[in-house]
Amino acid sequence: MSVLTNGASVQMGTVKRLKQAGFVVWLLLLLSGIGQWMVFSHLAKYPANQLARQKTDASLALAQQALLAYAYQPLQSTTCELNCPRPGDLPCPDRNNDGIAEGSCSNTARLGRLPWKTLGVGDVRDGSGERLWYAVSERYKNNPRILPLNLDTAGTWSVASAAALRWDATQGSGVVAVLIAPMQPLVRADGWVQQRQDATANISKHYLDQHASWDNANPQEGTVFGFVMASLRPYFNDVVWPITASQIHQTMQKHVLSELSRTLRCTTLPCNPYPRPAAVDDVSCLSHLALLPGLCLSVASDVGRLPLDTNAHWAWAAQHALDGSALHHWFQQNGWREQVFYQRSPSRVTLVVAGERLAGQARELASDKTRLNTYLEATTLLTLHVADATALNHPSNDLLQTVEGR
Repeated sequence: MSVLTNGASVQMGTVKRLKQAGFVVWLLLLLSGIGQWMVFSHLAKYPANQLARQKTDASLALAQQALLAYAYQPLQSTTCELNCPRPGDLPCPDRNNDGIAEGSCSNTARLGRLPWKTLGVGDVRDGSGERLWYAVSERYKNNPRILPLNLDTAGTWSVASAAALRWDATQGSGVVAVLIAPMQPLVRADGWVQQRQDATANISKHYLDQHASWDNANPQEGTVFGFVMASLRPYFNDVVWPITASQIHQTMQKHVLSELSRTLRCTTLPCNPYPRPAAVDDVSCLSHLALLPGLCLSVASDVGRLPLDTNAHWAWAAQHALDGSALHHWFQQNGWREQVFYQRSPSRVTLVVAGERLAGQARELASDKTRLNTYLEATTLLTLHVADATALNHPSNDLLQTVEGR
């Protein structure tokens, strides 16, 4: 009996333990299911966010490419007056959401949407379906133009990253344009509730966000309080994409070299011999204003600047880029004679467009600009067979091209 009792007791204890174990297993399976659901929910959401960001980055990259292509537009070969198209021109923003750049952009009109129709890129949108916003620097806008615009022209927008300045317009390192993907609407740090509808379509606060002392909806050009880049926060989700001066300067440099090579190439016989360069230390060449006859003339120099066309040296062009008139051409209006160098033989020339200024190259004073090493690095000078022990040994950012006279 006792055996039976003990057996029954053992059996009952086993059943009890099995029930408890079953409950634990059931509980573990339930918790495991909840955990798996939570993980699955997070993973299911994460790819969507990742895809939205990838689309946003792709749209911003496409917009940047379109703006740089716009800055490289073919230039007019005919004469123009003071507001001539030039390398580096950027369009004004679209201020009424029709995709078309405004005809001009004043002090208060350099922030708006990307003019996608003007750029010819289609209706570019971020990963949330919003159109991109765009701000252009005062110095790079195409109307009204401020002269000169060349590789020594800094951008005028500051961009901060969290609480530190990355590009400071007050120190000459501002950016030339800023693209912004506004992403989903939110409540800004100042409590403003973003509402996106037809009535608010052109009000920047309904699209652009605020962080610390910076407000992307109300940036102050030429100050430290321009735009801000920050990580995702409940009150901030703007994706800010600066276009730097260095990026557009590389485009401008290639553009100038291409235009001058085309201009200097003789296409109709007979071809006149190329003139000798003007001396590098001839300060009369250093102006974006009109050069008068007798200034910036050819000398017996191997390497120098492009001389003034006073005696029909460039006779195969009816109205030449190098004639010195500030009314006729982008070249003189924007001071490019200062930054382009020239080595000649009777039938060919080597053109050099100096890169943007590197650390150690001072170009502020006229006396600074009378030395080749202020513009050209050691490797460029070596290619031109010019010995200069004081030239910078940094990797060169100069561009060279040989042009055949015939």
